[in-house]
Amino acid sequence: MSHKIVYYKSVLCPRCIPTNRMLKAFRQRYPEVAIEEIEIIAHPKEARAAGIRQVPTIVIGSHRLTKAMPVDALAKLVFAEGSAEASVASSESSGFA
Repeated sequence: MSHKIVYYKSVLCPRCIPTNRMLKAFRQRYPEVAIEEIEIIAHPKEARAAGIRQVPTIVIGSHRLTKAMPVDALAKLVFAEGSAEASVASSESSGFA
């Protein structure tokens, strides 16, 4: 079961500063979670294709967050999303989808 966060940000975004701090603390506490950072100025096509309309935006599975939150709350969301995906994959492979 893999856990992943995709973080859309901009160097010009003042609201990204607290989100950067939150993700730095999250990385230190949960190094096993992959965090992909996408700078929207350098990669506008990726952001547009993902439907990103503002920064910061954190994508965790089907969830989108647009501001920093406590690290513990983010962890609950990340690990709940990962276990939900594992449950779906398990039920699909057993024919109960």
